Amino acid sequence: MSSEMDIAVVGMSGRFPGAANVAEFWELLRDGVDAGRQLTPAELDAVPAAERTDPAYVPMWSGIEGADRFDAQFFGYSPTDATLIDPQHRILLECSWEALEDAGYDSRRFPGDIAVYAGCGLNQYLLYHLLPQQELVDSAGRLGMAVASDKDNLATRISYKLDLTGPSMTVQTNCSSALVGLHHAIGSLLDYQCDMAIVGAVSVKNPVPRGYRHEADGINSPDGRCRAFDAEAAGYHLGDGAGVVVLRRREDAEAAGDRIYALVKGSAVNNDGAGKVSFVAPGRSGQVRVIRRALRVADVEANSIQYVEANGSGTLMGDSIEVSALEEAYGPAAPGAEWAIGSVKPNVGNLDTASGVTSLIKAVLAVHHGELPPSIHYRKPNPQTSLDRGPFRVNDMLRDWPEAAGPRRAAVSSFGVGGTNAHVILEQAPPPAPPGPNPPAVLLTVSAAGGEALAAAAARLAGHVGSHPGQALADIAYTSQVGRRAFRHRAFVVAADAGEAARALSAVGAVEASPEATPVAYAFGATCPDLAALCDALPRLRAEVDRVAGELGLDQGSAPAGSDAATVTGQLALARLLAACGVSPVAAHGHGAGAVTAAVVDGRWTTAQAGRALRAGTHPPAPAVAPAGAAVTLAVGPAEASTLALTDDAGSLRGLLGALGELWRRGVEVDWAALHEGGSRRRVGLPTYPFQRSRHWVDPVAVAPVTGTAPAAPAAEAQPAAGTVLEEAVAAVWRRRLGVDRIGLHDSLLMLGADSLNAARTLRDLAQAFHVELQLGVFLETPTVAALAAVIDGKLREAQEIRAALAAVAEEGA
Repeated sequence: MSSEMDIAVVGMSGRFPGAANVAEFWELLRDGVDAGRQLTPAELDAVPAAERTDPAYVPMWSGIEGADRFDAQFFGYSPTDATLIDPQHRILLECSWEALEDAGYDSRRFPGDIAVYAGCGLNQYLLYHLLPQQELVDSAGRLGMAVASDKDNLATRISYKLDLTGPSMTVQTNCSSALVGLHHAIGSLLDYQCDMAIVGAVSVKNPVPRGYRHEADGINSPDGRCRAFDAEAAGYHLGDGAGVVVLRRREDAEAAGDRIYALVKGSAVNNDGAGKVSFVAPGRSGQVRVIRRALRVADVEANSIQYVEANGSGTLMGDSIEVSALEEAYGPAAPGAEWAIGSVKPNVGNLDTASGVTSLIKAVLAVHHGELPPSIHYRKPNPQTSLDRGPFRVNDMLRDWPEAAGPRRAAVSSFGVGGTNAHVILEQAPPPAPPGPNPPAVLLTVSAAGGEALAAAAARLAGHVGSHPGQALADIAYTSQVGRRAFRHRAFVVAADAGEAARALSAVGAVEASPEATPVAYAFGATCPDLAALCDALPRLRAEVDRVAGELGLDQGSAPAGSDAATVTGQLALARLLAACGVSPVAAHGHGAGAVTAAVVDGRWTTAQAGRALRAGTHPPAPAVAPAGAAVTLAVGPAEASTLALTDDAGSLRGLLGALGELWRRGVEVDWAALHEGGSRRRVGLPTYPFQRSRHWVDPVAVAPVTGTAPAAPAAEAQPAAGTVLEEAVAAVWRRRLGVDRIGLHDSLLMLGADSLNAARTLRDLAQAFHVELQLGVFLETPTVAALAAVIDGKLREAQEIRAALAAVAEEGA
């Protein structure tokens, strides 16, 4: 695929078990941490005794902290409305804001359309917390509950609250939702339906540590550990999480100086169809087809890929199918080469709808940092795979990932329950352009919706500046200006180096909100400082100086420093730079040569008239009285307040930035991009907004157990024909499980709606009823009532024979 078709990943955010953000997530992965944790004694005490004393109970939790908390005020929600909204929507809304900030963009100032493709899990908060409380439901109303809870409103809620105008779609394919959304976002970007896309997914089941019940032959791990590709793989534990990525066309990202984590070279999506044992089972042929298609779309050779972030479900059957499909799709490895493979599920669990985006973020970070984090809990290869002899090896330790013959490339697989498969090809981003030179001083801005949040934001930025010496301070300042929304509570610092910036930011407190708008007046003096240093730092100013000199009809080189011509040229150039930044004065005053400048700025003279006056040595009519405190240099300030003169540093860059910062602090909306026009500034990663979260949560009510008579037995004509008592008992259990009236002895239970999930539960019931052990594999081989009854009968006869033999031995011994 040519570079014109590349998609750049320019922003990311997320909340994962054991990690509150993407940076912490990467550290967790590098360190090989399993974020699933045992419940504490206090947490266990909160679990009902009947549940925690069950031998099958696993006291393991893999959730995210604070899922019940939300910054409602920031997003304009009342506490009541916030309490009704699906917490998954709330979390993804915050993550989307953070991801845009990580990309260095304020959505309202982005010059294009931003799309949203997002998915979420089942709204269990609605089912178990809200609906049982009828008074609350009645108060909210049917429409209110639907708006707050429906999956359909996930993406459009983000678009509404972030003011995004591109396509906005909720994408639901279970675990693969985010990668399927990514696939559609790529098409939208390449078709120019949008200019940036947010792709994300979230799954939150219960923020309270609870544990779960393991079922024999089920998908849940018996000990809370997921062992992807391992010989002892026995399932996974479900977890909660959220992740978001921000995408742009590569050419646009490079032109804008965006920080690019990685490139997406291509993607593919398909479905298994009916060619598998059940709806929830994986399909090998579907996986092979989607992988091959992604490689064709990306136009890359399989041997150019060094790492595959696999679906890695941690089940013997699922892992063996995936490895086999990869081997067929990728073909033979180059001589002496092999592919590394790994899975994030052993670190954080199966994050359900958020699984695919979590795998994607892990792979993007690996490509970006040039390291392969370990796939943990791997000891011996799954015997149903060829991992011990084939071209794929599990990456079980942290390894450096150097560039080889070409850029680093990785692939990501995600397979959703129901068979929608996705495969994505990633590539290392091109090296960024070198940063421009740091000017003598920079202006860093910080704002927030409240005073406490402002202090927190300043503290975060101070810590970042002090701990990232490799980032150019000018790029940090630029990103703080153009990449953040300007809220009412504002502060700024002007600094020459990182140390000064960190100290000044650390001193920022919870200041009052700025006024809605501040009128500005200019006062021009008789002289102008030397503009050479200012022009070196601000290329736009140099261009304005040249432009003004031409309009005045002056030869700039012939105007000696300190002359009236040089003074007016410099003053008008500064005024035009400020105008480009959005500063519009309500009045202009001046004396000496500054009176000529003021006459042009307030519209009494044209630039050509000013040029003729300068050449003739005359001055314009007497100007209005200048504000008290006006300097002999250019001064900027509110019309009804004291003038903010650029005198501290004789009109230096530091003084100009300080005046601009003060105007912004007082409510003037500054177009910072114009200030940097012509410079080589880049967007860099900075701390995101410090949300001031509080609890918005309805606790579940205790629900009385359901009582009543057992369902009546099916009518005689609905029973299997000529069945034994055992066969009829097995059929009755399956009829209740599937909700059907009749099951023939040799009917395929799979065709009637059975799958591996409900089969595992049914086999557990049968095993408990007949005191035998039943394996899921037996059912999948012969999924009929007759076959199951035969297996049970055989085990009962075997047990009876064993008991008889033991009795005989005991009798002989007596």
